[in-house]
Amino acid sequence: PGRRGCAQAPVGRRGGAGLALAPRAMGNACDLQASSGVKSRLVRYLGHRTMEEGDGDHPEAAKHVEMDMSPRKSGTFRHRVLCPRGHIMKAKVVKEMLVTCYAERECDHCDTVCDDQVSRYICKVCDVVYCNTCARAELGLPELEERGAPLQVQTGDILLAGPDAYGIHHVILVRSGWKPVDPEVSEVLHLEPGADVLACETIESTQGSVGTQTWWYPSTSFFVRDPKTGGLSLVADLPPNSDELQQAINPVATKMLLHPFRPANGGPCMDEAAFLEVVGSAAASSVKYGKRTAMKSVVNSFFHRERLDARDFPTEESRGKLAGMLKSSWSQRPICASVAVMCWQQYFFKVGGATDEAVQQILEYMPHWCHKTTPAALVKSLTLHGWVISDTADGGEE
Repeated sequence: PGRRGCAQAPVGRRGGAGLALAPRAMGNACDLQASSGVKSRLVRYLGHRTMEEGDGDHPEAAKHVEMDMSPRKSGTFRHRVLCPRGHIMKAKVVKEMLVTCYAERECDHCDTVCDDQVSRYICKVCDVVYCNTCARAELGLPELEERGAPLQVQTGDILLAGPDAYGIHHVILVRSGWKPVDPEVSEVLHLEPGADVLACETIESTQGSVGTQTWWYPSTSFFVRDPKTGGLSLVADLPPNSDELQQAINPVATKMLLHPFRPANGGPCMDEAAFLEVVGSAAASSVKYGKRTAMKSVVNSFFHRERLDARDFPTEESRGKLAGMLKSSWSQRPICASVAVMCWQQYFFKVGGATDEAVQQILEYMPHWCHKTTPAALVKSLTLHGWVISDTADGGEE
């Protein structure tokens, strides 16, 4: 899932359209090492129509199902998983570089084995584990008995591609909801007839590819939803203003980490225009991916140095100092997780009004150092702050 390459090698013609395959180096999901395999690039002219801004009005646009997070009787909102004794449970995915140390656990509700490929919710106080399916039930999401409309993604959500052989996920920031997909994409990717293909606008930081004008890499990412499990797999992406579709040599399993700023939550909604403006500004000032930053972030995760604790900043003065440190951290060389952290923090400064209010929002919803955070640490922390992880894209019946 560490994703990119540059070489092209035309090998034939098909229907008057150029078709080329070229090998490329593929880093692991978090780009901690230069290469770990081979990735191919499938290049073909997609004709007169690619993913454009107006596609949202297409009559075949994807239908969405909003997450049902209605209030509990206790008055709190259902965007946190609680154990039987009422403790907030945090999600967990395999930790980077520690695949062999990641113990399998059975779900305490349904006895499903949770291995290093899936997420699970845990309560350390009670030693309780829920698989992702049972956690969905706790959240009020529909059961996964039949395929329905896909669970909606929104601008600001996070996608986690992986894990790879080293237990590393790659963080991708979402810039749109699901978009309609040109049927020709399925043909180009040689997908099975009737494959459920989803697409959304994304942006990421990776050492394998960069944008035409920025170090961050924006694209339209394409996914296939498994007809049996509902799981998403990343299969390709399309850079802006390009007719070159880049295909993963093997589909990459992808989890969804959904932010809490949704209308059904009953809380504040996101200002999507403001968030996208922040993303554009952050990308314009982005710097090159940091290999050293990646290594240091893994070390920091062992000592829990990546997280911010609101208890360490009890006064307005202390939060003011933190604001300065956060802004300074944004200039550090990024890793994949940095994009989501930076954009959300900058968004809170943009819409939060006073500095102190913005910092309090950061401590509540994105309490991380952008240059010290690994994907696994991000999942563990954010699911204690209203974010929800789902291993599937199923949202229920249409």
